[in-house]
This record gives sequence, C-alpha cells and structure tokens, in this order.
Amino acid sequence: MTTRRDFLKHSALVGGALGTGFIGPHLVHRIVGRGHTLTLFNRGRSEPGLHQEDFQGLEVRVGDRNADISSLEGGTWDAVIDNSGYGPTDVGATAELLKNSVRQYIFTSTRGVYAHFREPIDETSQVGMEGVPDTEWRGYGPLKALAEREVLSRFPQGTSIVRPPIIVGPLDNSDRFTFWYRRVDDGGDILAPGDPSDPLQYIDVRDLANFVVRMAEEGVTGTYNVSGPASTLTAGGFLWGLRASTGNPSSFTWVNWDFLEARGMRGAQEVPGWRPPRGFYRYNAVDNRKALAAGISFRPLAVTAMETLEWWRGKAAATGSEEMRAGYSREREAELLAEWRS
Repeated sequence: MTTRRDFLKHSALVGGALGTGFIGPHLVHRIVGRGHTLTLFNRGRSEPGLHQEDFQGLEVRVGDRNADISSLEGGTWDAVIDNSGYGPTDVGATAELLKNSVRQYIFTSTRGVYAHFREPIDETSQVGMEGVPDTEWRGYGPLKALAEREVLSRFPQGTSIVRPPIIVGPLDNSDRFTFWYRRVDDGGDILAPGDPSDPLQYIDVRDLANFVVRMAEEGVTGTYNVSGPASTLTAGGFLWGLRASTGNPSSFTWVNWDFLEARGMRGAQEVPGWRPPRGFYRYNAVDNRKALAAGISFRPLAVTAMETLEWWRGKAAATGSEEMRAGYSREREAELLAEWRS
C-alpha cells in the first residue's frame, strides 16, 4: 500500500465513459486538479459545447463498454471510477477484465436500487424488486442493484459504491432542477407541487466528484448514500431558498398532488425534482449519515442554483434555444393555477 502522498503523485484512474458527459467532466477537472495521472475510457466522441482543451494530454483508451472493451487490457491502475455502468452485463464485463489490474472499483449507483420507500432507508435496506426473483428484475434501479453485485463479486475487498439522488449542477442537460432555478428567477406567481413540508434531496455533481475522488485517494470502500444536503430540506425550504438567492418578487401557490395527478401532472418530466409522498415519502429522506461521517460535504443551495443557472444561460445563448427538457410551460402553469383557485 502506498502512502497518501505517493498516491497523489503516482495514481492513475480510469473511468468508464469519463470525459464528455455530465459527471465525467467534473470528475476529470477534480482528478487532474489534484495532481493525479488519469486515463479516460470512452467512445472517442466529442460533446459540443465542452472545453476540449481541458482534456488535452490525457491518455484516452477508445472503446464501447457494450461492445468492445479490449482497449482496457494491459494496464494497471490504483482505482477505476465507473460512472456510466447501467446493468449487470456491461458492469460485470468491465469488472472481470479489470479485477487483476485495479485495486479499487468505485461504482456510481443510485438511490433507486432500494426496493421500496415506505420505511426509513439506509445502506442496509433491501434492494431490487420486492417479492420478485432477481432473475426477473427490470428497470433502472433494480438493474443497478444487480450491477453492484457484479462489482462486489470481483472486488470483495475493494468495492466502493455511491448511491446518489438526483444529480444537479452545471452540464446537467436533464433540466429537472434547472427548471426550478429558472422559474423562480423569473418571479411572479409560481405553482408549487404538493405540500411545503414534503422532503427533498439532491446532490451537486461537483460535491459528488469531490467525494468520489476522496474515496480513491484514501481507499474508502463500502456503500454510501450521498444524498444532500447535510440536514433536512423541505420543498418549501428549497423554493424559498431559491427565491432568497434570486431576490426577484415571487409567490408560491401550493397545489396538492391529487389535483395535479388528475390532470396528467404525475411524472418526473411534468413535475421535475420530487415525487408525491404517497408510497415515496422516504424517497427524498434517505439516511446520509454514513457519507457525512466519511467526509462528504455539500455546497449551499444558492451556490448550486445560481451557478447552474449561469451555465444554462450560456448554453441557451450558444444554441439559440431556451427550450427545457423538463417542467411545464408558463401557459400550462397559468391554466392549472386558475383551475385550482376556482
């Protein structure tokens, strides 16, 4: 085992699909900024709008983890950071190839692995699909749970798993939380879904990257719920926090979930960011104490909000489009508010 100082000087990390996605660029900046030697594994494609000069001088191994990962043969690394693995097949193949050439495998999973959210959730809670044999598990969360098993079977002493909630911040093209940043910044009469006491969790992608790199530097293994912020955040606290950071005149009209769902406002695209508490109350109340004890930290909501909004405005100016991939139009919002009040 090397000392931490030697690790900082000589470590090499390889990341599945690091480089041109959402999490990847932030990880690259953090890793390189800490003085590490870095190898990228991706499909060799460039993402429009990214600063490619940030990736100059890095070793790149080109491949497709769903088809050909042979370019990863013949190397040795201190750690692999896998932030793109989806199911047991691709993750299992990668872990199998690397099991004798990597000491630590850090896998980005999801809070969606948990079987249900009716009771308090911590890292020991049941995963997969409740009452369904694992051979029949389907969907994003259950497949991630099977992928975790693949890593654990190859790296029994060197597996690190992070289970994030919604990941937000600059470069997030899903617009799930950016929708709210922009809407509150616009001000006016705002439809607020559910109840102001509903819980809410998220993590800034940069806080996730910082924690993952720390896990590699310090050899931290185990499973961690990386849900932020550090203390309880409610839907009301979230929206009022955004209003305080923008300073624009605005008001919130809280509309209950039954009303919204009856009018087709039931999915993550229609109402981005959080879910109704029926059956999902603990979805946004996952226990994060283990990650906090391991040293994770979360930046203030206002910082995430304003820096993400600044990035989004730059993207909108560059593309000439302010269309968002999530949320509802101002016209639809006005219709719903008028009907609610009537």
